[in-house]
Amino acid sequence: MTEVDEIVIGNFESKLNRLMEAYTQLSAENATLRERLSLQSVELDKAREQYAELAESYSSLKLAKIISVNDSEIGDAQRRLSKLVREVDKCIALLNASEQKEDML
Repeated sequence: MTEVDEIVIGNFESKLNRLMEAYTQLSAENATLRERLSLQSVELDKAREQYAELAESYSSLKLAKIISVNDSEIGDAQRRLSKLVREVDKCIALLNASEQKEDML
């Protein structure tokens, strides 16, 4: 072999070694990134499950709030209705009293 061939082979071996080192480094980085991606996927699945649970809880809470508001509104309506009934009874009593006075005259 000539000296030029040895230089070319040496350069080739040097470049091949750097290429193999880069491949090894990139393979390790790729494995690390795949592992991180897997962990992130697991975390995302957990977050989605938690979101679904929280959304369901929120819907239940909203429904409970609606029911509790309706209960208090029912109580208020019953009180107002009772007040109206008392007022109507008073009016009827006044009308009966005025009719009795007219009958006496």
